[in-house]
Amino acid sequence: MNRREFIKSVGAAGVFTLLGTIHLYGSKEPVGAALKEGDKNAGQAGHIGLKGPFDVAFDSAENLVVSDPPSYRVVRFDPSNRETGSFGGAGSQVGNFNFPKGLAVDPDGLTYVVDSNNCRVQVFSPDGKVTTVLGSVGSIGGSFATPQGVFIDGKGRTLIADTRNHRIQIFQGGTVVAIIGEFGDDKDQFRLPTACVATPDGEIVVLDSKHGQVKVFGADTKFKHSFGGVGKNPGQLNLPQGMALDTSGRVWVADTGNHRIQEFTLDGKLLSTAGKEGPGPQEFKSPTGIACRKEKIYVADNGNKRIQILSKS
Repeated sequence: MNRREFIKSVGAAGVFTLLGTIHLYGSKEPVGAALKEGDKNAGQAGHIGLKGPFDVAFDSAENLVVSDPPSYRVVRFDPSNRETGSFGGAGSQVGNFNFPKGLAVDPDGLTYVVDSNNCRVQVFSPDGKVTTVLGSVGSIGGSFATPQGVFIDGKGRTLIADTRNHRIQIFQGGTVVAIIGEFGDDKDQFRLPTACVATPDGEIVVLDSKHGQVKVFGADTKFKHSFGGVGKNPGQLNLPQGMALDTSGRVWVADTGNHRIQEFTLDGKLLSTAGKEGPGPQEFKSPTGIACRKEKIYVADNGNKRIQILSKS
């Protein structure tokens, strides 16, 4: 397939170009030569690969960091999209994971990993050593029930989507300083929130997956407005799992159940949508994580066991 075939008009506005993919086995070759299942080198020492990538982020060295729950690891790719290593492993001991999901990296290069089924967040140094563990299983403040998303805001606070406790917890220096939401159907309540981000102005944006909504709270944690709604039409969402803000303040959502990504303004105007269900270029199967970096959009195409790298013009 040539490059011209990678380009298509999508959604309300915009054209997306596929720049590359990182496949099931992320090789130490450029992205276009990534190993696929069944290749003779697949699974050899040093090729950890991706069995079902969930979230994506970037560290201080511009490495792409990917959580891969089925392999119980976090895998790193350098700026040339070559796999450079991983950390983790199955287990409940410190440094191990039981389905790692959400990722965030702070300005000091520390990587925050939501160790979902162990109901905690582990913080790793650039060399893969654990520096901090936040939380344990439970429902009181500071404990979690299968958390999923994490975000570091401009004040150095850690925002965590405490999914099955139906709330967002905000930590500062290892201590809970605020809790947003609870189980329910009111405008300021959640059903399985999966991701959260904060704007430079301190507004907190929450992806409320069962309600199919993006909910915006002020810096004072008071509800302001929401957009979306359950459905498959443009602007609607079906069990969305991931969300990111770009440098222009636009909200990007991994619309998981609709097998697409959507781009909104913070006040809820739909700007573009891309993708449909399938294994081809710019097609997705249950995308879960999304990151924006230097005009590129990185999507954890979970069901297709790959990362797709897109550029919007």
